[in-house]
Amino acid sequence: MKKKRVNPRRKPATYADICTAKKQAQEKAIELTWSIFFTVLRDKEGYEIEDLQRVWKGCEDLSDSIARGYCTVADLRQILKEEAGANLK
Repeated sequence: MKKKRVNPRRKPATYADICTAKKQAQEKAIELTWSIFFTVLRDKEGYEIEDLQRVWKGCEDLSDSIARGYCTVADLRQILKEEAGANLK
């Protein structure tokens, strides 16, 4: 019976490696999303720097409310659906 050969260049990933990669992927996705969002506001909607700063501050405040448990993302989505008819998927 042949013995299975192991690739000598293969390095098993540790749990810490996986957590680090996950965190990096999340940060990259957030950075990409914010870049797209603010570029659209600037280029398509004509927002000036003061407007962008105001939006950023509002987003930070709402994020803080979520982090403190005052509301959830599900709550926000439900409010948008009920009050504005916006069904985000």
